[in-house]
Amino acid sequence: MTEGIQNKAAVVTGASTGIGEATVRALRTEGWTVYAVARRADRLESLAAETGAVALPADVTDDADVARLVDEVTRAGGIDTLINVAGGARGADKVAEAKTEDWEWMFEVNVLGTMKLTRAFLPMLRACGEGTVLNLTSTAGLSAYEGGGGYNAAKFAQHALTGALRLEEAEHNLRVIEVAPAWSRRRSSR
Repeated sequence: MTEGIQNKAAVVTGASTGIGEATVRALRTEGWTVYAVARRADRLESLAAETGAVALPADVTDDADVARLVDEVTRAGGIDTLINVAGGARGADKVAEAKTEDWEWMFEVNVLGTMKLTRAFLPMLRACGEGTVLNLTSTAGLSAYEGGGGYNAAKFAQHALTGALRLEEAEHNLRVIEVAPAWSRRRSSR
């Protein structure tokens, strides 16, 4: 699966908008097979129709959806790259006024979603001999800001998860990459 760009295949989460959508477009332009994953099926279908990506609507926090994704990707031939983009911030309250449901959502999607997808695809990525996991974190996980406690904490946890994974998977020749952009405006190109 790693002999030349035409054989490259990736799962990209958070593919219905923003950085995830742009990643799908860029990889397809380079000839990759791309499995585009997000909750919004209508946006994925439009993206798939335009780019030739494979739309796989799913919630990265749902265990049954994650298992179904692995099954579908396995039947289609597998991947050598997992790109975890799904995530986001919710709320801008100071810690003293923090809403528990906002913090729970941020940890569920940013941290546990990344862990669940990574854990599920690790056997496949190890088996290809040169797998890659790319986690989109944020500079918010490296430097706190007022009103960002929940997002800062979730992105720091995702940053720590990525660092631990890099150490744990070195013996499996698995490349683990962290991309930590600064603030970005989430928007769809459509």
